[in-house]
This record gives sequence, C-alpha cells and structure tokens, in this order.
Amino acid sequence: MLRKLFIIIALASTMTADAQPISKEQLLQDYDYYFSQMEQIHPDPYSAFGGKEAFAKDVKQLRDELGNRGSLTLNEMQVEITKLISRLHDGHTNVGYPEMPGKVESGWVPLKFKVTPDGLIVYLWRQDLEPLKGARLLAIEGEPVDSLLERLDKMVITENRYGLMGKASNAFRHNNTIRQLFPMYNKDSLLMKFRMVSGKDTLVTLPFYPNGPIWNTFVSSSVDNRFPKDNFEFRFADDSKQTMVMCINQIVSADVPNIENYGLKSDVIVANAFAKMLHEMKEAKSPRLIIDLRSNGGGWTMIMYAALYELYGERFLKTDMGIRSSTKVSEALLKKRGGITLEQFNQMCGTSLKMGEYYEGQSTISSFDMFMCAEKGILEAQRGQPIYTPKEIYVVTDERTFSSAFHFAYMMHKMGATIVGVPSGQAPNTFMELTPFNLPNSGLECSVSNSLQRCFPDNDPRAKVFTPDIQLSYDDYRKYNFGKDAELLYLIEMK
Repeated sequence: MLRKLFIIIALASTMTADAQPISKEQLLQDYDYYFSQMEQIHPDPYSAFGGKEAFAKDVKQLRDELGNRGSLTLNEMQVEITKLISRLHDGHTNVGYPEMPGKVESGWVPLKFKVTPDGLIVYLWRQDLEPLKGARLLAIEGEPVDSLLERLDKMVITENRYGLMGKASNAFRHNNTIRQLFPMYNKDSLLMKFRMVSGKDTLVTLPFYPNGPIWNTFVSSSVDNRFPKDNFEFRFADDSKQTMVMCINQIVSADVPNIENYGLKSDVIVANAFAKMLHEMKEAKSPRLIIDLRSNGGGWTMIMYAALYELYGERFLKTDMGIRSSTKVSEALLKKRGGITLEQFNQMCGTSLKMGEYYEGQSTISSFDMFMCAEKGILEAQRGQPIYTPKEIYVVTDERTFSSAFHFAYMMHKMGATIVGVPSGQAPNTFMELTPFNLPNSGLECSVSNSLQRCFPDNDPRAKVFTPDIQLSYDDYRKYNFGKDAELLYLIEMK
C-alpha cells in the first residue's frame, strides 16, 4: 500500500476524529485495541522492548500515565504512543502522524534544510539570509546536532540515521518541536550555529514565522529544467542524446487494479513508459540512463517488475534478489488480502500454516504471474531478451526514497546498476508491508508491519544503511551551487 497515500488518509482521519469529542475512556479503549492489533500482526513487537513481559510492562505503564491525566486528546495519545513505538525503528508501524503539542501557534524559522552525507545544509532561505546558502547546521541553542538527533530519535519513528535526519530537517525548524526538545525553552526565536561555505562558524538568531504569504517570497536553490519532474516522465538531458533521465516520484501507475479506489489517478502503464524510453535510447545508441527516485515514498513494488524485465530480460527472472521475508499470518493480513480465509491463503501459497505462524517469501521473481502489469503482451514479445540495456545505469536516491521505491533501487543494484546520492531512510533489514486498520472509537487509521525483511547478514553495515556507490561530497554540492538537482548534474558531467 502506498505510504504517501496512507499519510494523507491518516491525517484526514485525525482531523475528523479531533473534530468530534472523544472521552478519555474511549481513547484508552483505542489504545488497548492498537496494541492488541500490534501483537497479532507484527512479526516481532517484543525484542526492541527487551521481551514480551517488558513490552507488556511498558505498554501498561504508559496507559496508566495517560489514564491519570485530567484530560486526554487523540493527538496527545498519538504523541505518547509514537514515542513508545519509536523503539521499534519501524517506518511502517504508526498510530497516525501526530502534531507536536501546540503550546503556541505553529511557526518555522525562515529557511529549509537538505539532507546530505555531510549533514543538514541550507537550501531555502529568506531573501536577506542569502549568506546562509549551503551552510551546515552544527548546533541549536548551544546543543550539538548529534545530541539533538539522539533525543529526536525517541520522539519520532525512523529506521536509520538518514531517516532521522529527514525528520530533523523539519523538526529543527518548528517551534513546538523545539519546545519538546528543550522543555525550558520559551522564546519566539531560535539560536542556530552554522558552518558557512567559507569554513567559518557563525551564530544566527532566527525568528519563527507562521504559515502564510511570506513563504512565497523566500529564495530556493536552483532547479535545472533539463530534468523531468513528473511521475514516469523521461527525456534526454543533452542534445547529443547520450544521457536519458526518468523521474519516478511515486511507485504508482494504472497497472494497479482499481487504482481510483485508493484516491489516486494515473494513466501511465509502466511497461509502456519503459518500452518507449528504451526504444528511444536504442535508436540513439544512448549509453547512459539515470533513474531519479528522490523523494519517492513508495507504492506497489510489483509494478516495477515490468521495468526490470524490459531492462534485463530473462536475467532478471533468474537473479536471486537476496531478500528474505517472513510474513506473520493474522486475521488482519487475510482481510487485507481481500478477505480470504486461512484455508484459501494456504491453498494459494502451498502451505499449511496456522494463525500466528510465518510465511517465508521467495527471493526470486521467477514468472510473469508475480508481476502487476496491465500490458504483459509487451513483455511476452521480448522472448526473454531485454528491449535495451544501457551500458551505464544510475539510480539516484535520498533519505525519502522509501518502501517500494527502496525495493526498486535495491533490485536495480542487484542487477548491476550504480546507486548514487543520499542513503535511503529505510533500513534494508527491517519490518515491512504495513497492514492498516481503524481504531474503533476515534476512527483513526493506523498501521502495523506484518513482515520482517532481511537483505543482508545482520552484522553487515548495509543491514541498516543502504549506502550508495557514489555519495557527493560537500565540495560537490558547492560546485553545483547547492541546487536541488546537484546529483543529476554530477552524473551528466561525470566522465
């Protein structure tokens, strides 16, 4: 299920639920329901807490604390549950997406950050703050960024340091989040320490601004119009047609049956888009393909199998992807799979599992039956041969490349593509595949992972951080004027 879509639904549910008064007793019933579902669905809810008894103790302790409050809102409960389940480091398990408690009207300092391998750098700013362009954030209110990240990690749900920096890129600008990080903080401005492009360290005091017209006057790093920005849009980035670039900002297409039922719309069929692009490259004898997956929060992994087959042919079907997955069988999983029975599930999978047991997934995509593709005729006509395999294939990621977008990047890596950019905020060895459900009283849509995924041995450094083959240095970003498309510019100029 699409993660970005789920965020929208969850936020809408939160607003609807908050608009209707819900008693503390009803909220506590929702609390109990959430954790009962977690125990049924999640493949391992206990280890991060120190075992089943420790999990039960911590869940009860928080429930008692919430019950002893004079009053309780849905958002307050969400915030506290989020802090508790942040220990799982599971990006697919959440209780909606709560706002930090609003002691004052929400406001943000007048700049934005980009996540890079070197940390957070400024890429958007108020006009008079031009000297901060490209500056690296070192400290807030005298506390080093690394220390603040450790504390933020206990407040938000992330899977690795890059996902945490992605959350920090907004949290460190927001007045109410700052008030959570600094309990004694009570100011309308923020003291930040930066390392300027010159190498000099500078202290700057920045005011908070609410949402409004002022943000339309802010200056952003440049965007290169040579590069496509729409989903599955592609074009040559040079007149000589040596480099093709495709943008994929959502793993969403018309290949998904009844896609409109998810509140989405797409007229793109992946097999058509990739076939057209690869035929153009083949005709021009283009040696280089860049696939831009930055800011891609996911969708449906299976729709990208067609692209992989068109690029690599039968070799894709014969390649062990190295992904080992264990899916826990539960009533919620069966409901998500179309309301099938346990008997039907076992018949489909060739298993004899009971509720609470685990289904071990395949690590190869061995047949077209596993594809989600509306035009399989294009693939069958290939007869096992790729349409065209460029000599150089690059996949660009950032910290927001997540879920099925991460899967596609990882599988491209397994097929030989070069990964470029910032590591994904998703850990390769992680919990996966959210199962959504609604809390009975508030109606809030939540989720719990139902699978455990392993791409690398647990002691492999890549188990938690999928480090790209090429990461740009600070000097590289400076060379490209700290622009949003620095990674793409780096690749088209690379010899």
